[in-house]
Amino acid sequence: MTCAPSPRLGLLLRRRAACLRNSFRSLSAYEWVRNAAFSAAGVGLLLGLYWGFHRMVAYLDGVELIGKLLIWKLTAMMLLTTFSMVAISGLLTSLTTLYYSYDLRFLMQAPVPIRAIFLDKSLESIFFSSWMIGLVLVPYIAALADVGGYGWGFYAAFFLLLGPFLALASSAGIAFTLVILYCFPSSRTRDAVYIIATFSLTLVYGLIRFAEPEKLIRPDALHVVADYLKFLRAPTAPYAPSWWLTKALSSVAAGNAAAFWRHAALLAGCAAFVYALLVLLAGRVYFVGYSGAQEGSLRRLEPPLGPLLEGRLAGLLGAGRDLATLFWRERKCFFRDVKHWSQILLILGLIFVYLYSVKRIPLDNQDVRSVISFLNVGVAGFVIAALGLRFTYPAISLEGRSWWVVGSAPVSLRTVMRQKYLFSAIPMLAVAFTLGLWTNRLLETDAFTSWLSLSTLLLMTGVIVAMGIGYGALFPMFNVENIHQIESSLGGFVYMASSLSYVGFTIMILSWPMQMHFKERFGKAAAWDWRIVGLCVLAVVALNALALVVPWTLGRRKLEAYEGS
Repeated sequence: MTCAPSPRLGLLLRRRAACLRNSFRSLSAYEWVRNAAFSAAGVGLLLGLYWGFHRMVAYLDGVELIGKLLIWKLTAMMLLTTFSMVAISGLLTSLTTLYYSYDLRFLMQAPVPIRAIFLDKSLESIFFSSWMIGLVLVPYIAALADVGGYGWGFYAAFFLLLGPFLALASSAGIAFTLVILYCFPSSRTRDAVYIIATFSLTLVYGLIRFAEPEKLIRPDALHVVADYLKFLRAPTAPYAPSWWLTKALSSVAAGNAAAFWRHAALLAGCAAFVYALLVLLAGRVYFVGYSGAQEGSLRRLEPPLGPLLEGRLAGLLGAGRDLATLFWRERKCFFRDVKHWSQILLILGLIFVYLYSVKRIPLDNQDVRSVISFLNVGVAGFVIAALGLRFTYPAISLEGRSWWVVGSAPVSLRTVMRQKYLFSAIPMLAVAFTLGLWTNRLLETDAFTSWLSLSTLLLMTGVIVAMGIGYGALFPMFNVENIHQIESSLGGFVYMASSLSYVGFTIMILSWPMQMHFKERFGKAAAWDWRIVGLCVLAVVALNALALVVPWTLGRRKLEAYEGS
């Protein structure tokens, strides 16, 4: 007779609660203060999002006759995007939590029913795949409620339905993972799923941009006013759960309680039904997929190791042999793990959509185009920082439990960090050069602005990559289950905050030479004050030296003192 999963699930959940409680108890006074400080900074970021959303919603609300239609159309599009992103995130996260978590080797041998294990790990997948994306919705809903004056009932309705909405989206991704790993129980299937998920994410991102959401505030973009009104009133994916949530919230705003409870019951009932089917399905297919996923993939033997390409390049450039060997090792490890190099699809989609957005900017004035080109340095810097958070910052931590091999090798940690830097800097500089060069060409900026923006972007990229390696060494996490835990950690937050601050200060400093450049273009005599230019140069040198030296030095010292955990 099979044991019921509920008592065992309670035991597993108590285990998680005990782990969380012990984590809090083990924090020192310094760690409490540090975490409180960075939590306050996170709240500040949410307040910044609230401010931006509030301005946007207030602007749309002020549009005559169609303001409310615009707001709810935007809400429907945002919720549909959120649902798609959480579903894809659930697919990627469940691959790790359901099939490759460290504690699964213990749980699968314990006297615990397979459904109880699945319940425990699926709840973990739902949480990690949705909490950050769902958190971004909170400031938008707060802005929407404040502008519309909807009151606390609106907030209660949103938080009541947010859980079922996110759970349903994540369950869709988990179901896809279960079915694929059951039908094709192999570690190679994981690679295929990663590629499919990355391609899907790229496709969703591209479709959102090609939908041209700016039409919401530009009715002149449609040929006939009637078509525009029809576009606003039409349901946005009426059979998707995002539309049910939109209708439920709009019903609360309109005071229609019956319509709210109808759509709320539909959303919650569908979430409960899908998750129940998921648990029922897992009892039959989960263990088969798990067992197959543990098998190693067959690979053809490679010929004996000959002269390395990196070794020949190192000889031409006068670099050390140790650096070349480490670079070869990094390249092999990177391309063997499909979840890393498959992200190239996402980066290509990001570049294409970015340049497409630049091309669609409706600007006719040459000087305005030059200003946009300069401000583009800040936007591109944010993109580079985001890519650094995904690829550069985790580079040290992804060594995982094999870090002791690197640490005990006859090479210095300086060489290891330089190799990590070079491996990330080369593709990141290529992305920055592509964004900077083609943005300047599409905007047809003047020569001074083109050279200043492109050189600044390349300089910032090199420094941001160095900061990523430095902070990654300062906050190493060698005992994590997936890369998302590294990105969303305290160190990842510090790295992003530092990178964005660095980008902001760089733009502020270089705005002075840009002002003098435009004064000269507008015909002002003696527009250039070379004392200010000299101060700007000194400020840029000092800022870059600070951003380079401090994280790098602190990170190297932390790694040298690291003795395991």
